[in-house]
Amino acid sequence: MRRRIALFAIALVCGLNVHRDVWAHAGLRQGDPLPGSALGDTPTTVVLTLWERPEPSLSVIRVVDTRGSAKQIGPPELVSGKPLALAARVKPLGRGIYTVSWRIVSAVDGHATTGSYAFGVGVVPTGAAASVVSSPSASPVEMLARLLLISGLVLLLGASCAALARFGGAGDLRLGAAGWLLALLGLALLGEAQRRNADASFAGLLATPIGRALIGRGVALLAALGALLAARFASPEGRRTAMGVAALAATAAMAVHVAAGHAAASQWSAGGTSFIQWAHFSAIGAWLGGLAALLLALRGAPSQAGADAARRFSRIAMAGLLVAAATGAVRALEEISTWEELLSTGYGRAVSLKILLLLGIAALGALNRWKGVPAAAINLKPLRRAGTGELALTVGALLATAVLGTVPTPASVRLAEPPILRAAGVDFGTTVRVRLTTTSNQPGPNRFTVSAEDYDSGMPVRDARVGLRFTPLDDPGVAPTSLPLQAGARDTYTGSGANLAFDGRWRIGVIVQRGGSSVEVPLEVEARTAPPFLSIERVPGKAPRYTLTLPAGSDSIRFSPDPERAGRSRVEVVFFDLLGDDRPIVQAVVTAASGDGPVRQVPLRRIDRCRFVADIDLAAGLNRLAAVGYATDGTRLRAAVEIEVPGS
Repeated sequence: MRRRIALFAIALVCGLNVHRDVWAHAGLRQGDPLPGSALGDTPTTVVLTLWERPEPSLSVIRVVDTRGSAKQIGPPELVSGKPLALAARVKPLGRGIYTVSWRIVSAVDGHATTGSYAFGVGVVPTGAAASVVSSPSASPVEMLARLLLISGLVLLLGASCAALARFGGAGDLRLGAAGWLLALLGLALLGEAQRRNADASFAGLLATPIGRALIGRGVALLAALGALLAARFASPEGRRTAMGVAALAATAAMAVHVAAGHAAASQWSAGGTSFIQWAHFSAIGAWLGGLAALLLALRGAPSQAGADAARRFSRIAMAGLLVAAATGAVRALEEISTWEELLSTGYGRAVSLKILLLLGIAALGALNRWKGVPAAAINLKPLRRAGTGELALTVGALLATAVLGTVPTPASVRLAEPPILRAAGVDFGTTVRVRLTTTSNQPGPNRFTVSAEDYDSGMPVRDARVGLRFTPLDDPGVAPTSLPLQAGARDTYTGSGANLAFDGRWRIGVIVQRGGSSVEVPLEVEARTAPPFLSIERVPGKAPRYTLTLPAGSDSIRFSPDPERAGRSRVEVVFFDLLGDDRPIVQAVVTAASGDGPVRQVPLRRIDRCRFVADIDLAAGLNRLAAVGYATDGTRLRAAVEIEVPGS
C-alpha cells in the first residue's frame, strides 16, 4: 500500500504539465523597438527588458534583415541603471523589416528564455509583428538533479539533528553520509543541466552568478564532508560536535540553493522571501530527515531508550511541522493569488499536490504522536508503520518540491503579461467615437491602437488621418508631443512611440481628420510603474504617516492625512532624501481620487521648501493620493498611495 502511495505521488507530479509557461522565468517585459512597430529612422540599439535579472555573458541577442544578414554589433550588454535590461548595438538600418531574436539566460536560476519579434524602419511589419516567446520544456535532468540534491540535504540535516538531539543511533553517520552522496550527485547533475540551459562551457558557467551558486553549494558540501569524517573518528561527545557542524553546513547549502531560485526573484523582498524559503527547507529537513534517522535507530526490539528517543523526536517534529506549514503558506500566498491558479498552472498543481502530501504526512505524524510514541516502549509496529508511510509520502513531496524549482510561478507569469491601457470617448460635437488601447500601461516605448467609428451610424471611420497629442496633466511646463498613426488591420490606426515618457496622468487627444473637417476626442490615462516600498507609521495622538520610498531608493514622499476619516482632511506632503534631509522642491502637484471616481487636482499650499499641505475631501473607503514634485536639480519625484478611510 505504501509503495502504491509513493508511486501515485510520483506519477501525479510527473503529469503536472510542467512545460506550460516555462518561458516566464525571464520572460520579455518590453522590447525597444516595440514588437510590430514602424520606426521613422534607424535605432542605434535594441533593448530587451526582462522580468528576471539576465546574465549577459550567457545571453545572445540577434538582429537580422529579411535576407538573414546580422545587424547587431558585439555581444549584449547590461543597460546602466537598469539591471533587468540587455542592449545590443546595431548597424545603421535601412528601410525594411528586421527580426529580433534572443536567448536570455536568467542570472537567478540559470533558466533560458528564447523568442523573437519583428519591427520595421519606414515599413509596417506584418505577420510576425507580435512577440513570440518560447522556451525548452523543463529539463528532466534538472528535475532529477534537484530531487537528489534536496533529498540529500534533507537526509544530511535530519541525521545531524538526530545526533545532536539524541533521538538517532549508530546509523546516524551512515545516513548522513548517504545524504551527502545524494546531494553531491544532485549538485553534479544540476551543474550539467544548467550548463546545457546556458549552452556554455563549465568555465564560462562558473564565472557567472549561476556558477558561483554551484560553487557555494559545493563549498558547503565539502564542509559537511569534513564534519562527517571528523565524526567518524571522534569520541561520542566529539561526534555530536562534528555532527553539529554538519548540520550547519547542510543549512548553509540550503541557503545558497534557495538564494538561486524563485525566492531570489521575489517582487517584494528577495532577502525576506529567501529567509522564509530557507526556514521552510530547514524545517522539512529536521522533521522528515529526522524521521528517517529515528526509524533507522528503532530497527531492533522495543525499549525504554527507544521510546524516549521517539518522544524527543516528536517534539522536534511538531516544531518542524508548524514552521514548515507557516512558511509554506506564506510562500504559496505570495506566488499564487487565486484558487484558479492552483489548478490552471503547473506551479499551482505542484503546490496543491505538495499540500495534500504534507497533510497526509502530518496526519500520520499525529497518529504516531498519539498512539505510536506512547506505545513505543512495548510495541514499535504502529510507529514504524505510520513512519514508513510518512517517508513514502515524503518522496512525492520532495519530487513536487523539485518540480517547483523548475517551473515559473504564477506571479512571474502575471508579470510577464503587463496590463494595458484602455480609454474611450467622443468628441464635443458627438460625431466620432474612438477607442484607444496600448501594449503596456508603463511609461516608455509603447504601441498605440485607435479604432474610430461614426457616432450615429456606428460605421468604422476609414481613409482618415489620425494622430495623437500627449499632454502630461501633473507636470506643468512639460511640452505636449504628437504621434501620427497609420492605417492598420481591421479598420484600426496604429503607431509606436515613447510619448508616455514618465508615470502619471496624461491627456491623450485623438485627432481625426476627414475631408476638410477635424475633431479631437480627449482621453485620460495613467501610466504606472512598479509600486514603491510603502511603510505606515501610526502613533497614538498623531496623524498617520504613509512613506513611499521611490524605486531608486534615494528619495521618499510622505503623505500624512489629519484626520484620517471621511470628510475634509488636512494632508501634508513631504519630500525628503535617503538620509531624511529636506529635498527642495521647485513645484509640486497633488491629485486625489476616491473609489472609481475621477482623478482631480487639489489646491496646494507650500509650508517650506519641501513641505506642502492640501485640503482634501476624503471619502469612506479607498482613496488614492498622488504627488509629483520637481527638485531643484531637475529630478522628477512621483508616488501614489492608497488609503482605506473608515466611515464616520
